[in-house]
Amino acid sequence: MNRIATVFLLSLIGVSAIAQVKITVTDKTQKLEGASVVVESPGTSRTVLTNESGIAVIDITQFPVTVTASYVGFMSQSLVIANAGDYTITLAGSASELDEVVITGQFEPQSVSRSVVKVKTISAETIRAKGATRLQDVLNTELNVRFSMDPALGVSTMSMQGLSGQNVKVLIDGIPVIGRQGTSNAVDLNQLNVNSIDRIEIIEGPMSTIYGADALAGVINIITRKPEQEKISGSVRIHEENIGNEYSLFKQGIHQESVNVGYRGKSFYTLADFGHNYSGGWQGDSTGREKQWHPKSQWIGSGVVGVQRENWNASYRLDYLNEDLYDPAHFSGNEAIDRHYITNRFMHQVQGAITFNDKLSYNGAVAFTNYSRETQAIVVNKATGEETLALSGQDLTEYTGTTIRGTFQYKISNKLSFQPGYDINLESGSGGRLLAGTNNISDFAAFLSAELKPIKTVTIRPGLRVVHNSVYQAPPALPSLNVRIELSSRHDLRLSYGRGFRAPSIRELYFYFFDSNHQVEGNPDLEAERSHSLSANWNWRVLTSQQITYTTTLGGFYNTVDNMIVNALRPNSTIYSYFNVDTYKTQGLTFNNTINAGHLKAAAGFAYTGRYNQLVATDENLPEFTWSSEVNASVTYEFVKAGLVASMYYKYTGKTPFYQQNFSTTPVSVIQAKVDDYHWADVSLQKTFIKHLNVVVGIHNLFNLTSIRTTGISEGGHGGNGNSLASGRSFYTTLVVNL
Repeated sequence: MNRIATVFLLSLIGVSAIAQVKITVTDKTQKLEGASVVVESPGTSRTVLTNESGIAVIDITQFPVTVTASYVGFMSQSLVIANAGDYTITLAGSASELDEVVITGQFEPQSVSRSVVKVKTISAETIRAKGATRLQDVLNTELNVRFSMDPALGVSTMSMQGLSGQNVKVLIDGIPVIGRQGTSNAVDLNQLNVNSIDRIEIIEGPMSTIYGADALAGVINIITRKPEQEKISGSVRIHEENIGNEYSLFKQGIHQESVNVGYRGKSFYTLADFGHNYSGGWQGDSTGREKQWHPKSQWIGSGVVGVQRENWNASYRLDYLNEDLYDPAHFSGNEAIDRHYITNRFMHQVQGAITFNDKLSYNGAVAFTNYSRETQAIVVNKATGEETLALSGQDLTEYTGTTIRGTFQYKISNKLSFQPGYDINLESGSGGRLLAGTNNISDFAAFLSAELKPIKTVTIRPGLRVVHNSVYQAPPALPSLNVRIELSSRHDLRLSYGRGFRAPSIRELYFYFFDSNHQVEGNPDLEAERSHSLSANWNWRVLTSQQITYTTTLGGFYNTVDNMIVNALRPNSTIYSYFNVDTYKTQGLTFNNTINAGHLKAAAGFAYTGRYNQLVATDENLPEFTWSSEVNASVTYEFVKAGLVASMYYKYTGKTPFYQQNFSTTPVSVIQAKVDDYHWADVSLQKTFIKHLNVVVGIHNLFNLTSIRTTGISEGGHGGNGNSLASGRSFYTTLVVNL
């Protein structure tokens, strides 16, 4: 009897003690790093990612537990575990991508299908299939995303949901990027290294509660590559492409070369990436030495060093950009004054995370960016070719930005979690095109989100951010509310409300540029733009099987922005400045469909966006919104026997109407103008040879677009204006050698 009691007591001690379970996740051919392993027991649930060896080590206090492993492109697999020990879960390939893991706006890595906020992802495979040399090439066929180009400065600006790119927060691994015009202003996406991207995560709609100023229209988070598991890896990439009908081996066309090499051990990893991008520009309609699209050279590099342990990790990353945009001019007599616009950016970031126990973890980051934009005026002697600095026209403007950010994740139970955090941003700018001295902005914020699951099918995430700024009056509080309702195993509904804001940038506050052609001055009395945004998305998994999946999503959004900042003439003056104006609004519908069937992946979508007509305030007979449509489609098919992958990406952008005042008439009249519609398509064909050589050939801008017509009032009166869009159809070849 005593022996039986002893055995019983020992078994109780064994059950209540901490035991270790090691889960190895494979796909039959290799171990899967970064697989999501969800551990569920009565009253608790937590998620662990597998390490570089495909292993997740978990401390268990009570058996049995249910372990579910998932990975992008595979069917989830569950296992009930009753005892400590080593277990292997083998995942089978799936047509479904519902379990793709995302991190943007999440408490912890989460599958796309379970995320409370709607997250759109773009994979490295898509980037490769598009033959992308710029980030614009990756995003230009996405719904609700539009680009405009400045061929003179080589700058690309973006809009999302009908709101300008200044309202879109661009991040690299969660850290904000300083753009062409300085901290907190519009970012030129084509200055970012497309070859270092592992995937892109996009959230449309306000994310100001979590990410602060400038996340009014949405967030684009660029997730960079990490080295492969437990080995030395690397690749060399060469890309050659014509521009219009211009190409030569060194001077004309697009030429890109990049190399990366990395190493990952059991707990240490490092990766270095270097590249040179050269565009010879495009003559277009220009004559002589001038070019419609100016030549551009970029040197881009990045490096990361990291340590990853069982309960903590830390890394340091450096991103570098040197860009030289060359503007050649006509000779006047024996001399021409050429200009170089030179950009330099160093972006340092240190990130780390620690898991204290099953309930509490922390993620933190410190980043520093130095960004400069220099204008060099060069006198060129026609007879000798000698180049000397001009006596005037030189300028150097510098910006610095420091970000200190951290979040705690505290899981009370599988029904309630909290995420408190802090976000500090220190910005400064100085130089020839800013007010004298150093101009500073300091921003201090604290935020708190909670995730509640009152019942299994409902997830509620309220949030609140409080901000103190040294310059402008920020909103006293930024609330948000996101709800996900699982209507059935195939239907879910997401509802969101967010209070957003965009901070005035250093440029808008302190810009000062006067010469013979420019009279522009900042306005230090600007207020922050503030918004209310609502969105809803219904997702229906029409078909779900291992062979085929078909998903359709219907969404809608509404944004209203107060105090929108615009550039306009001061009253009774010839000086341009920045002003807060009345309300601006956008609203729209989106409809997306995706199908994965064996070797076929296809998607098609439709968007209808309304932009506010501000002249309705003075004429009630005008429509409140002008509407524009978009249609996109993509198809990828793998010819297995031939080892080929064919891809096509298409977008139709409908005409965009707007209203203008005509001051040449008495009284002043209002006319309707429009930007013409256009079609865009890219096609490519990929083939892998002897496992290490990948070749991509393709066509960008299949419909040979160069500009689109805008009807309305130009500076010279009525007429048609051509907005530069591209340099025509181009053919490219990309070679990638994997080491």
